[in-house]
Order: sequence, then structure tokens, then C-alpha cells
Amino acid sequence: MKETKLNNCINELKTLAKKYQLTPQQYRYVVKRVREGLNLKTINRKKPLPKFLNAAEVYRLIEVGYKQHTTDGLLIEFMIYTGLRISETKNLLIDNIDPDNNQLLVREGKGGKDRHVPISNNLLSKINMYLQGRKHGYLFTKKNGKEYSVRALQHKIEKAIKACNFEKPGLSTHSLRHTFACMCLSKGLRLEDIQLLMGHSSRVTTEIYAKLELGSVKEQYLQLMGGTQ
Repeated sequence: MKETKLNNCINELKTLAKKYQLTPQQYRYVVKRVREGLNLKTINRKKPLPKFLNAAEVYRLIEVGYKQHTTDGLLIEFMIYTGLRISETKNLLIDNIDPDNNQLLVREGKGGKDRHVPISNNLLSKINMYLQGRKHGYLFTKKNGKEYSVRALQHKIEKAIKACNFEKPGLSTHSLRHTFACMCLSKGLRLEDIQLLMGHSSRVTTEIYAKLELGSVKEQYLQLMGGTQ
């Protein structure tokens, strides 16, 4: 009986939507107003906080990555210290790296926007050794010069994370980007600055990092960024 009532209600709503030729936006607005009028509260599900690495885990992961392969180690280190998305890392061209100004250009990141991201001399030095004189093409390529797929790069990172046996479930490729944000936060960067560096279209996305309890990790990060960078 209950299911029949709900089906009847759904059919009536569909009929009304067709009758008044409501767009999806208009329909959502109508449902919202009905919900407010009847004082019906929705359940707010809290999103899980981002998983990130502490300083010791950063060192460990980079170390394991380099033991797997030079490409793996540099890939992990690069993503941790630039905060790029895996797709942005995959598409990064050597020509977009500007060593004279210690920055790289991320072209058409999420939302199709370009942005500049700082890069340290230490990381630039490692990139130069990795490239071995190569001047053009993608930064990360296979031995035959062909580009990696996003999935292939993810596999390299996931393999290293698994090998580390961290007692921290839920770590993934995207955790490297979260780690970068936490480092910036520990350095005292404003959320607006972190938003620009990470290419977030909305400040709301960046604000989730403000909810993280860095605690003693903050001091570790400060030492890490001061020493490694």
C-alpha cells in the first residue's frame, strides 16, 4: 500500500512537470520550496575529511617510489610538492616548466583554467637529471617516448603506497594532493592562496582543509618543507 501511494505521487509530479514544462532547475526549485513549506528536513551526510600523509610517511613513500623506479619516485615527489592532479601531471609538457622563474604552467586544468604553480630548485634539479637532455614532450613518458595513461601513473603510486604498509586506510593517489594542501596550511598560507595553487574553482572545496587537525604534524611539515624544498 505504501509503495502504491509513493508511485501515485511520483506519477502526479511527473504529470505536473510535463504540464508546466519545467526545466530541471525549475523542478529542483519547486521541490525545494515544497520541502521548506512542509518543514521537511534533509539528512546532511558529513563528507569524510581528506586523507593525507605526515612528514615521516612522505619521506617513506618517496623512498619506496624511487626503489621501485626512478620515474615512480619522481612522480610521487613531484605530485606531493606541486599539488597537481594526476590528470594535470600526466598532461604536463616539458615546455610548460619555467626553471628561470621557478614555476610551471598548468594548462587547462579542471574547469579548463590555466594556472601557475611554484616549483623548487631541488625538484627542478631532479627533473633535469630525469630528462637527461630531453627538451620537449610530456614530462613523464615511457622508455619509447610514448605518454602514460592516467591509470598507469595511478598504478605506480598505488603500488608504492601498498608497499609502505601505512596503518592508514583510504590512502590513494589523490592523497598526495591533500598532503600538498596540508603542507601549505602548515606554512601559514591563506585559503585563498591555496585555492589558487590547487586550481579550485570554489573556495568551499579549499575550506575543507581548514577542518583538519594537523596537530604535531604541523611541525613535521615545517621541517620537511624547509629541508627538502
